Amino acid sequence: MNPKLKRPVITVLFAAGLIACSDKNNKVDIAVTDIPAHIIAIVQNALPGILLSEAEKEIKNNKVIYQLEGKLINGKEYEIKISEDGTIIKIELED
Repeated sequence: MNPKLKRPVITVLFAAGLIACSDKNNKVDIAVTDIPAHIIAIVQNALPGILLSEAEKEIKNNKVIYQLEGKLINGKEYEIKISEDGTIIKIELED
């Protein structure tokens, strides 16, 4: 390959790869401390005593969705999907 073309070709391929990845996965890991207070209150109301351990924030169809993971004192682990407006989309007991 012509050395003058090598760098632009690599740059274009890298950019195309980033675009392809960003279209497939809009999820970003966030700290549990960055979950909005109203979201935590709704989740704790639905699952009293849950201790959240992981969080992701996703933008889907121009809406923010939080995917949270946590554990109750009895050891049961849950995955919760909740929209930014507080609508619970899914509560799933993990196996």
